[in-house]
Amino acid sequence: MRHWTVGAAAIMGSILAGVAAQADSHPELAAAGEAFLAGFNSGDGAAAASHYSENAILLPPNAPRIDGREGIAGYWGGAFEAGVSNLTVVSTDLDVLGDTAIDVGNWRVSVPDGNGGTMMPTGKYLIIWKRNADGVWELHRDIWNDDPPG
Repeated sequence: MRHWTVGAAAIMGSILAGVAAQADSHPELAAAGEAFLAGFNSGDGAAAASHYSENAILLPPNAPRIDGREGIAGYWGGAFEAGVSNLTVVSTDLDVLGDTAIDVGNWRVSVPDGNGGTMMPTGKYLIIWKRNADGVWELHRDIWNDDPPG
C-alpha cells in the first residue's frame, strides 16, 4: 500500500499560476510550470513525473522521501487513484539564480472527503527548479505541507 498525504505539490507544488504571472521576465519557467500543472491535472502519474529532473526528490508530508521520476510517478499515481485532482497553485516568491529557481507559494487541490463529497485542502510549497542540459526547466526538489483546518 502506497502512503501519500493530501497536499500533493508540488500540490506542490505546483509554482504555476503565479509563475505564469511572471512570464514576462521568465517565460521558459512559466511554460514549465504550466506544463507540469497540465500533466498533474491529467491524472496520470507518469505525465506529472515527466516534469521532474531524473534525480528529483519529492518530500511529501508524513511520508518517506521519494527519489527519481519512477518513484515520483508511483507516488502521484497513487494520489490520483485515491481521488486527488484539480491542483491550482499561486507562486508568491520566485528567485531565479542562473540555472536554478526557488519558488514558494500556495496550493489548493480537490480530494474525496470520505462521505461521497469533495473537500479542498490548501497549503504551502517550496520547489527548486533546475534547467537541464537542453534548457528545459524541471522540478528538482519538491516539498509542501497542509494549512491547518479551519
